[in-house]
Amino acid sequence: MNIKPIILGFILAYLIISLPEMLGVGKVIDWVPESTLLQKFKVYLIEGITTNYLLKIVISVIVSVIFSMFLSRR
Repeated sequence: MNIKPIILGFILAYLIISLPEMLGVGKVIDWVPESTLLQKFKVYLIEGITTNYLLKIVISVIVSVIFSMFLSRR
């Protein structure tokens, strides 16, 4: 079993699951008028990746194993 598809599948699944949180509106930084675009981007990225991380890790592991099994059968 090759490890590259598992790692790639895990990273892609985790980022896809995190996208709705990253693109969300209503964070505290939205209401601070002095915040720069870079600061807002940083907050969205960090909160999107770290919110509900345990659930995202479990789902990503399951998806990556299924993805690697599908690739190995081909």
